[in-house]
Amino acid sequence: MSERTRLRLGRGLFALGVVLLAVWVGANADAFLEQRSLARRLEALDRASDGTSKRSRLARLEASTSGLVGRIEIERAGISALVIEGTSSKALRRGVGHVVGTAFPGEQGNVGLAGHRDTYFRGLKKVVVGDRITLETPDGRFSYVVDSLLIVPPRRGDLLRSRNEARLTLVTCYPFYYIGPAPRRFIVSAHADGRLAARREPPSTPGGSAYASAMR
Repeated sequence: MSERTRLRLGRGLFALGVVLLAVWVGANADAFLEQRSLARRLEALDRASDGTSKRSRLARLEASTSGLVGRIEIERAGISALVIEGTSSKALRRGVGHVVGTAFPGEQGNVGLAGHRDTYFRGLKKVVVGDRITLETPDGRFSYVVDSLLIVPPRRGDLLRSRNEARLTLVTCYPFYYIGPAPRRFIVSAHADGRLAARREPPSTPGGSAYASAMR
């Protein structure tokens, strides 16, 4: 390889690196700004309640307008992130995605949330049975307790089907340190904490088809 060719190759690789870095910085800045904006919105809604009971189904209305569902917190996993309606690539880049067609926190049914294993759900690998998961939404604050951890094939949409009880299912790709599209899914399943009674709602529509597209 001639000196001129090596110089051209080096310049090309440098330019490619600059472009990729710019894309990465832009994506992270967009996610940060979206998380901050939604956090402010959630705080404003909480202040507006003025200590009174939250209005039923406000979370669904908010999700359809601003895209805000709420905030998920798992102490052991170090997770505290805003939850956004939908599981498009844009939604999952900006936060944890609520799987369309599954229940909302506080409802009778299965709440489905998806997140990337290398960003918002990175800490799920630390979760153990018995851990508490908290979801704060415009409708109130709801608590769930982890009762099982599963590693399954990608198209186990049945795990997000509605049930006649308040449950929460978290989905991310697996293995956590796999390079490229991961071949399996890591599932955290939890039941509602009885000390925070969920309001009764009709079961949501099955979310199996949404699950298949949630994590690609």
